Amino acid sequence: MTASPGISQAVDRHSPLVPAEPKPLLRFWNGWLKHQSGLIWLTGLLALVVALGAASYPKLFGWIIDALAALSGASVEGAPLAPEDMVVWGPVLVVAITFIRGLGLYGLTVVTNTIAMTATTTLQQDLFAKLLQLDFARITAEQSGAFAARFLNDVNAIRDGVIKVVNAAGRDILSLIFLIGVLLWSDWQLALVAIIIMPLAVWPVTAIGRRLRKAAGRAQEQAGDMAGAVEESLGGVRLVKTYGLEAGEAARVGAALDRRRQLMLKMVELRGRVEPILETLGGLAVGGVFAFAAMRIGSGATSVGDLSAFITALLSAAQNVRSIGGLATAVQEGEASLQRFYAVLDETPGVGDSPDAITLPAGDGRVSFENVDFTYAGAPALDGLTFTVEPGQTLALVGPSGAGKTTVFNLIARLYDCSSGAVLIDGHNVRHVTIASLRQRLALVSQDATLFDASVRDNLLMARADADDAAIRVALDKAACDFVFDHPLGFDAPVGPRGNQLSGGQRQRLSLARAILRDAPILLLDEATSALDAESEARIQAALAAFSAGRTTIVIAHRLASVRDADRILVMDRGRIVEDGTHEALIARGGLYAELARLQFQS
Repeated sequence: MTASPGISQAVDRHSPLVPAEPKPLLRFWNGWLKHQSGLIWLTGLLALVVALGAASYPKLFGWIIDALAALSGASVEGAPLAPEDMVVWGPVLVVAITFIRGLGLYGLTVVTNTIAMTATTTLQQDLFAKLLQLDFARITAEQSGAFAARFLNDVNAIRDGVIKVVNAAGRDILSLIFLIGVLLWSDWQLALVAIIIMPLAVWPVTAIGRRLRKAAGRAQEQAGDMAGAVEESLGGVRLVKTYGLEAGEAARVGAALDRRRQLMLKMVELRGRVEPILETLGGLAVGGVFAFAAMRIGSGATSVGDLSAFITALLSAAQNVRSIGGLATAVQEGEASLQRFYAVLDETPGVGDSPDAITLPAGDGRVSFENVDFTYAGAPALDGLTFTVEPGQTLALVGPSGAGKTTVFNLIARLYDCSSGAVLIDGHNVRHVTIASLRQRLALVSQDATLFDASVRDNLLMARADADDAAIRVALDKAACDFVFDHPLGFDAPVGPRGNQLSGGQRQRLSLARAILRDAPILLLDEATSALDAESEARIQAALAAFSAGRTTIVIAHRLASVRDADRILVMDRGRIVEDGTHEALIARGGLYAELARLQFQS
């Protein structure tokens, strides 16, 4: 499977070779938001409509109050219409403003969520594309649950942050500006009282936001651990049930969930601190205004309508200030999640194409190891490995677990790079050719057959996208996949997540069919027939014998009966070749291979 051009371009755009923005939020703007400038301008226009509507309410409300007072005999000035007209047209204007503001809120919600979803979806695509580029060792070293947490929990925090920022930058800030204008228009002296009190919330809210960012980072990291624990437990459910480990696993995962609960409660508690601060300051502002307004009305300096407009605007402004205050916490959480995304996006793969890498020229598939050493996690895995496999030969690698057999496969496919020495394909060092062209020359069948939640056809086309149904049929037939032909849906039969609708043997036969369809000059078989019954194994061994003619075939086998006919057998132990020969020659030598054969064949 290849990444779409959009994903490839996204990864190139955020390549570690390009200097990253020092500020996480500025980097997010430049990389994932700026290209949506049209929609962002639209949110500004819609926010202006919403803000004008919010600011119109208080003043219109005050005029209606004054008109009603005038009709009752009070002396009121400053209304745009006569009292008789205002009490008629005022309610009509209220309905009209409400309707227009409602449309603006609807449009703002849709557009804001479109911006947030587009940005975060692209970010997810970039992350997944980068994960596929990272070293095999890097990916396998971290629990897949930790990556899943980034895709789910972290991206939700980022999405919420984007939505709140766009709303705050548009609707809340514009509304606050217009409402402050209404306050000053209604009574500038009262407005000064409120404006002096409200900014006092800035310092405590900022300090809480910093603590919340740290707590959010810890919570998101723990989410990965928790997801990994759940995935690990459910993935091994057969063992758990067979060994009666339900209680222990429930306790282990329960402890992770409890830790998650504690961290989330800490975040809720920190968020909760913002509300009483803003609420108290809002109360102080309103209380101060009422106290000062009593003197103003008593002296005739303001009307009841102006005071009503002022109070209404002040309460609306307090709500906007509360939303803006909550913005700080959302931004801190989103920034913590962005840092976790960037930590992966900025990783430089240790295994990659060199600047002068060439496409691997066509060849017969000759494989050579020249004095290869490989160290993994500080321990030697291969030590001075040297051998050559000629085209048309079948080479078997045997030996005890941990001898380095699978490492040989990983070095051929360049999932790892050797520590010293050279791995050659048709005389070309694999470090000097492009990874894509190298892997096009390989077909792999591993002991753990990997299938995806798609149809039989789709799983086989992963080996060769241009294969037609005739080629698929031939590959399935050679791999003894009779169960596909017997299925009512045939090639379109679903295999289920990880192939769970098939038996282990059926999964492995489909994996073999995929390798046959790839038609590569180098065939790597890692216990390829271990899950098959005797009849299917005999059919596949015959098919493989025909298929491997003229190809380089390297087999990892623990069952020595499956490699009796190999042209050459290398016996490995502790990363070295300790014996080399045919089955008969190695038996006659009476060494490690003969001992392994005696242990297997006597049972």
